[in-house]
Amino acid sequence: MLRFMNYLETLNSQQKKAVCYPIDKPLLVLAGAGTGKTKTLTARITHLIKEHNILPSEILALTFTNKAAKEMWERIEKSLGSRLLEGFAPLGKTFHSLGVAILREQHERISVNKYFKIHPTNIYHDI
Repeated sequence: MLRFMNYLETLNSQQKKAVCYPIDKPLLVLAGAGTGKTKTLTARITHLIKEHNILPSEILALTFTNKAAKEMWERIEKSLGSRLLEGFAPLGKTFHSLGVAILREQHERISVNKYFKIHPTNIYHDI
């Protein structure tokens, strides 16, 4: 609890409002680059797990970049401790990786090979 409270104290008023927002309502965090979105999401996830006993497997946190997703997971792990997160897959994903996971899981319904490949953008420019 002390570790979380210390973390909460580093947030500004808008970030604290998002972190402590009621859990029975949807929350969308939109802000420009460098404004502390990852920090806010990390604190929110910590809050959900520690204060509301939500399992990590019941949380979906989406970002646009792999860097932000990795950073989010590392911050959550640092905040909660790796023992609390043992056995759970990283919570942070990108919108794109979630889309790929859904397509792979539902591949038969949409007549797509489960092992489809996604080529980097620079390859398309060469075709």
